[in-house]
Amino acid sequence: MFRRTLVQLMSNAKPFTFKPSQQTSSFGPSVWLEFSPLSVKHKSVNLGQGFPDFEPADFVRDALIKTIEKGGLNQYTRSAGHPRLVNALSKFYSPYFNRDIDPMTEIVTSVGASEALFCTIQSVVNPGDEVILIEPFFDIYLGAVLMAGGVPKYVSLKEEPRVEGKKRTADGWKLDINEFEQAFSDKTKLVILNNPHNPVGKVFKLDELTEIAEVVKKHPQTCVISDEVYEWMTYDNAEHLRFANIPGMWERTITIGSAGKTFSITGWKVGWCIGPKPIIHSIAMAHQYIPFSVPTPTQEAVAIAFEEAPARGYFDQLKKMYQAKRDQLVSALADSGLDPVIPQGAYFIMGDISKIKLFGDQGQNTSITGMGKHLHDWNVCRWLTTDIGVTAIPPSSFYSDEHAPLSTNYARFCFCKKEEVLETARQNLLKVKDTENYQK
Repeated sequence: MFRRTLVQLMSNAKPFTFKPSQQTSSFGPSVWLEFSPLSVKHKSVNLGQGFPDFEPADFVRDALIKTIEKGGLNQYTRSAGHPRLVNALSKFYSPYFNRDIDPMTEIVTSVGASEALFCTIQSVVNPGDEVILIEPFFDIYLGAVLMAGGVPKYVSLKEEPRVEGKKRTADGWKLDINEFEQAFSDKTKLVILNNPHNPVGKVFKLDELTEIAEVVKKHPQTCVISDEVYEWMTYDNAEHLRFANIPGMWERTITIGSAGKTFSITGWKVGWCIGPKPIIHSIAMAHQYIPFSVPTPTQEAVAIAFEEAPARGYFDQLKKMYQAKRDQLVSALADSGLDPVIPQGAYFIMGDISKIKLFGDQGQNTSITGMGKHLHDWNVCRWLTTDIGVTAIPPSSFYSDEHAPLSTNYARFCFCKKEEVLETARQNLLKVKDTENYQK
């Protein structure tokens, strides 16, 4: 009887079919799934993905070792943030925001800055709300916006015309404030600002931030995410200014930070949001249903790192170290004929690849995912990986599909690498000028 019933049920069963959710149905492989495996396959120097290949400062590493050895921190901690860490962040950042930040109501810790971005966007954006993205933008922004049902609106930074004989710098990339204002509507719920900027390396000046703020003020429903994960990496006396400090902006700005960038510990995955109580409360309520909490031992160790860093002069040392690495890679790109846009902040450099011409299916026939075969920067970055031995990232992957074809004369190189790695990259890049592909 049971067997007969089971056979009957199976005969009536319909084949299972799977359809992804509407939010994710448009997602395909990311740029990282193309270039990281390609770099490994061809044993190329990977200056593509931006993670340090060196150990963090001894006192940061020792903080985690001591935390583990001490024990007692192996279970969940407070969902909105481990008490020692939020208190350390409050003490450290309050002077920079010119206010006393409440550690319990104005800070949420997150699983890296990536979860801070995702959680904030889910907390702010309703289906149909518009979100302004400033191109080029880190690709993770778009994914989170689409998963929230948001509608992206794109405004591009544009490089000023080149002055012959003058070095190009990230300061030459400007936001057209009129174009920015025209992107707003009564549906605009969020603007995402990245300062210092990845991949351009721009550090926004006070007048630029003030112009942006003046536009935002005209729209009472609009919040701002200020992604400031590269806050301690500024060069040539460029000053990082916090958008939340612009008059009228604290009440609507969520500032995002990253221990991964600050202490060269991207694998620890500790980030945070700082902002006004009502928005932080909403983020905390969403956060409890995403990861619930961030790993307790890494939060404890990051707290110790913040407690000790100022007395050690850590942030000045970090800036000095990265400026030397920047100068090393700038020199390598310039000598290789890939006219660099000298960054004022972050740890990326845009190299000009407009003089590289590919023949036949060069750069297309080595694709792993089939992505970007119609775009010059994708194909050149594949050619650099396979034929030159240096991996870079095509910046058009940080643009909307509409604008991507207009942004393919650059490749993004990162310099958060050991000096010997950068030197190997230099030697490989010097081969570019000797190829038939380089149009002198």
